[in-house]
Amino acid sequence: MHDLIIVGGGAAALSSAAYALGKQLNALIIYEQLGGKTNFHFTVRSEEDFLVGHILVHLAFPEEKPVGESQFAGEETVHLFERQIKARSGVALRDRVVGVSKIGDVFHVETEHHGFQHGRALIVATGVAPRALDVPGAHEFLGQGLGYSPTTYARLLDNKRAAVIGTSTRALRGAAELSRSAAQVYLVEPDPTQTTNLLLDVLRHRPNVEIFEGYKVLEVVGNSTVEHVVIERDGKRHDLNVDAAFVDLGLQPNTGIVSHFVETDPEGFIVVDSRNATSLPGLFAAGDVTTAFGEQVLIAVGDGARAGLSAYEYLLTKLLEESAE
Repeated sequence: MHDLIIVGGGAAALSSAAYALGKQLNALIIYEQLGGKTNFHFTVRSEEDFLVGHILVHLAFPEEKPVGESQFAGEETVHLFERQIKARSGVALRDRVVGVSKIGDVFHVETEHHGFQHGRALIVATGVAPRALDVPGAHEFLGQGLGYSPTTYARLLDNKRAAVIGTSTRALRGAAELSRSAAQVYLVEPDPTQTTNLLLDVLRHRPNVEIFEGYKVLEVVGNSTVEHVVIERDGKRHDLNVDAAFVDLGLQPNTGIVSHFVETDPEGFIVVDSRNATSLPGLFAAGDVTTAFGEQVLIAVGDGARAGLSAYEYLLTKLLEESAE
């Protein structure tokens, strides 16, 4: 029996696990891949270093070598947690969780290859998956000029051309930030019904922003990286010359294993309170899979630590009661 089981391998999960180990809990982290979004690498046509998405990009010329610097804010912290967890025997289990149930005060976590794991408390930090752009070239150029997160550090995308595909709030925010420094921003709206947004009205008046309402993407084209995004509406095609393209068609939270017994919002994100507790006692959630604001590595690290603290406080009473018996 574990004190705490953590499901996930990204920044929030690793932070929760590191906190739990620091409190000497018998913790188990079950993951399919460690590192989460910090493992994503993005390359774009450039002659200089700059930040795009959450990532420091450096295109090495033949006489140079990659700089090897941290690509995400908080990446080194995440990898420190990863090394700490890998060094502890019996703490990490690489497997896929296929189901979760709670009987009495015990969580039963079913894995694909290692059967059931049992714990007194559970943290779900399974993250989200972007809704994919399903057109020719989109998969091939993923990470090579095509990304699924409009930039946080767009101010450093100086004098470049970028396309933002989508009308979510995150997409509009990314286009707005890009417009502050990019030479040209193309906003392509696959769903023109989602355009009642004040930020979109502001973008309409930006001189370096061109909005293609009601257009759909036909193809992403390039050589080693993205060079063109082909769009169409009513038989009219445009070939947008770009240095990078960002897709934001929404996020799909990975909540299938617990959505049957925990409260979620209309989009499927796990509802948590200020202490990362869910509607089910003993079950906590952290990171992008929750209703908490912000999909950033540093936010996820803090979120995971808070969930670990809350789980520890939940367990403390139970552990003290057991020791007194």
